[in-house]
Amino acid sequence: MENSNKRPLEDECQYLHTETKKPKASQVASTTLHPKSSKETASIEDLCDDIIVYLYKFLSHDNLAKMALVSPNLFRISNDWTLWKKPKFEQFDKSMEYIYLGYLKNTTTEIRISYDDVQSPDHSVSHNFLMQLEAMCPELEHLTLRNQIFDANEINVRVLHRKLKSLTIDNTTIENIPDSSSYLCGINNSCPDLEKIIMTNNDWFLPNCLYALAKLERLSYLSLAGCKQFKDCIPYASITAITGFKSLHTLDLRFTPISDHELVCFQRLTSLKSVLLESPSYMNHERDATITDLGLAGFCTVAFEFHYPYIQILIDRRGGVNLRRVQDRHGDLNRCSIETLCVRNYPKVTDAFLKTAARNCPHLKSLDITGSCCTLEEIEYYKASRPRTKGLEVDAFFIFYFWSFLDDALLAINLFH
Repeated sequence: MENSNKRPLEDECQYLHTETKKPKASQVASTTLHPKSSKETASIEDLCDDIIVYLYKFLSHDNLAKMALVSPNLFRISNDWTLWKKPKFEQFDKSMEYIYLGYLKNTTTEIRISYDDVQSPDHSVSHNFLMQLEAMCPELEHLTLRNQIFDANEINVRVLHRKLKSLTIDNTTIENIPDSSSYLCGINNSCPDLEKIIMTNNDWFLPNCLYALAKLERLSYLSLAGCKQFKDCIPYASITAITGFKSLHTLDLRFTPISDHELVCFQRLTSLKSVLLESPSYMNHERDATITDLGLAGFCTVAFEFHYPYIQILIDRRGGVNLRRVQDRHGDLNRCSIETLCVRNYPKVTDAFLKTAARNCPHLKSLDITGSCCTLEEIEYYKASRPRTKGLEVDAFFIFYFWSFLDDALLAINLFH
């Protein structure tokens, strides 16, 4: 039986009082003269409930679940609803899933599941666990899955919680994805309220996945950083920019091998305000298609005149793309009014882009072109022309000039010898 003198955890307004007698002076003296033996130790269960709950907040929730197995009293305290509002399972163990589920509350709004930096089936979430989340956590809005291994035949977007507003799948392997469709096909029906999606460092993310994400009407933030297979996706980038992504505000494509061709397509998203780009280390800017002044120039105009053959893009049920020239077309095309632009480590970005941005891009609030070929003189001119634009710090460009100087110095030494 639990101690009836302890304050109930879930009702902070109720206190149970017991009568206490004032100790006699002789008793106080006796306590003072005869202290407890130094060999006697206190247990964590000797602490009051509030202190134990406070200490529990410093544990990951998988460790908290293990602590609760020590005694019935610690189990009772570990069930406090404030501890399970946003559980983080940093060392997820599939064999303990039934215990984790027992702790989840109807007030749980966020769940994070990961296991170090190593992927293992024994530390990956199961189909049964994800299926029960909607019943156990009706208010769940944020779900993070990191370093997991899934079988597409068992775990797909149909098992996700319908009320999710943000979904993160990072560094995850998905096996047995059918060739006939993308893994994310139907996500707009399974999770129609999604506003933020982070799909980072996933080699399974192919260009056809973009078509599924474009159907999410409330999506405002999309990160595909580190997805190496997201390349040569002009047809999908073009069709999704025309038909989807109506609310997209931020697009993070850092460390993806995209080029000017895809970038021009995304510039048609009139709601887009922030674009983050950074070259992956394996990219060869002399040989591969890359980002240049030409691709970035589209961010510096709100509209432009065009004259090119009108191409009809058809996507079949299997994700195949067919292009067909229809007719020559003339007209005006609206573009996004970008406010934040990060373009790091692209050597084919030069002073030409800065001159265009200084002249035609008054709405730009933050600009980062670290690792470009822009000269210090042009950077200073841009800062003088657009003093409200942040991010153009001179120190950020010394790295590029240092390496250029070092290369020239080594070349001179070799010629001298």
